[in-house]
Amino acid sequence: MDHTVSPPSALCADAPPAAAQETVAARLGAFVAGTDVARMPAAVVALARSRLLDACATAIAARGLPVPTVACAFVGNAAGAASVIGQAQRVPAADAAFVNATLVNGCTHDDFLAKSHAGAVAIPAALAAAEECGASGADLLAAVVAGYEVTARAYRGAPGMLPRFRATGVPGAVGAAAAAARALRLGPVATAQALGLGAMFASGFGEGFVAGTMDVKLNVGWASRSGVSAARLAACGATSAPTVFEGASGFFAAFGDSTADAGAALHGLGERFLIEDTVYKERPVCIFVQTPVQLARTLAGEPGFDAGRIEAVRIRAPMATLTNPGYRNVAPFATQLQARISARFTVAAALLGRPVDTYRYFDNLGDADVLALAERIELLPPGGDDTVVVQVQSAGRTFEAAGVEMDHLLPTADKVLAKFRRLTADLAPGRADRLLAELSDLEARPDVAGLAAALRDL
Repeated sequence: MDHTVSPPSALCADAPPAAAQETVAARLGAFVAGTDVARMPAAVVALARSRLLDACATAIAARGLPVPTVACAFVGNAAGAASVIGQAQRVPAADAAFVNATLVNGCTHDDFLAKSHAGAVAIPAALAAAEECGASGADLLAAVVAGYEVTARAYRGAPGMLPRFRATGVPGAVGAAAAAARALRLGPVATAQALGLGAMFASGFGEGFVAGTMDVKLNVGWASRSGVSAARLAACGATSAPTVFEGASGFFAAFGDSTADAGAALHGLGERFLIEDTVYKERPVCIFVQTPVQLARTLAGEPGFDAGRIEAVRIRAPMATLTNPGYRNVAPFATQLQARISARFTVAAALLGRPVDTYRYFDNLGDADVLALAERIELLPPGGDDTVVVQVQSAGRTFEAAGVEMDHLLPTADKVLAKFRRLTADLAPGRADRLLAELSDLEARPDVAGLAAALRDL
């Protein structure tokens, strides 16, 4: 099979008829095709580089884990022009996106936007498509911004998808299609078709978080792979329904059970970039337990707190958090994933001073003290807002901490760099600095070959 890609200039389409421009797909397609770093605020360009840096770090930390290993075995000996992180082998872009997405998401340490792991789906799709077609560094950064934007907007149009469906696999497939389409420099019509195809390929639900199985991780990889496939199909002339999103039998109705929020998918489009709302993860645990764990760590450091005399723990969280698959997991824990999703296990470990900042701690699924405390943790009904409260009774005293969910997870350049250094500490000397150098002026580079080579040579 020929895996070559036409030059980007050959993939652009004519402007659509005026009537078609009013559909969600057409409006988003025009936005994605017109996304350009030259017209972005410098802070947004810097944020796109930061998101790339964070994704590289989490992917590097996940090398050798079971899910990426399975993904690599699935790809086998396929040959192509796109890189797999940490491997000399180059594969077709769709396969590279698949494996790299399972790496970025592998340690449960990747970023989050609009209920999706946007970076894990958009960045591998953008990088694979950009490398395969010889796109510039500026095109890659624009593709990243576009991918985050569309991932968020596809969710906004169908928020009722939760908790039945998994947002990363559903809006994420559309966002990955946007990222790949922009990397390929498709025109607005072809991009709209790619988004529609990505919507058709979208899938995923969260039962694997309850079981602790690989399917929910592979779903992230498949969403990214589907996005690249959608963009390539659109480049080859494939079409999708103009009203694929807002139609009575479309994406919003199917996944969100309503088209009432369709307007939210376009509200404010072009006024600001939604990548600015992305949060990152300090710890390799589910995004929905990040705040309870942070509050628990705060309480554990208070004067007079005695971890050995905890009598009861209560956690109150928003409804979307309480109903997220896996949040209420209880022992016995058969896999790391079951524990890293569980509010009870992670908060108990944090209160007892366990090293929950490290991925390898969660090999200790039989930690008797943690399991005993987890059994005494009560998950309270939601309070009606985004506030998380952790209350602990210890040694006859009541300790309480509260905070707005995820507010402490807004990334800064210093935080992201520190996380990158932690997660790449085991690389050979100079490898991490080489990656930093490639990313530092990415928008000025004529292609992404240097970055791809640095990611292979780890």
